[in-house]
Amino acid sequence: MKVSVPKDFGNTAKKPVLPLVPEPIKSIKKEDLTTVNLHSDPADHDSTQVKFSFKGLDGDHETPCKILEWRRNVERALTGLDLATGPTQCNIAKQFM
Repeated sequence: MKVSVPKDFGNTAKKPVLPLVPEPIKSIKKEDLTTVNLHSDPADHDSTQVKFSFKGLDGDHETPCKILEWRRNVERALTGLDLATGPTQCNIAKQFM
């Protein structure tokens, strides 16, 4: 049996779509962050509030990892703000872009 190896085997010039090693965290300016006050219990508006800050999307040149991280942060914010309906969630997500 003959084993064939692809021509690009071992080619490290191509950057992977999602790297296995996380990228180093860069310092972010305070004005580049989006801040939201979240409730510890979203159903109870008298519960303890916590400030949650995260970086918004900065154009169409973001890496897939950054987009996934942003999406996870938006979901946390929507849960903490107790926003359950689609139109409301959509409007808030647009503000975070």
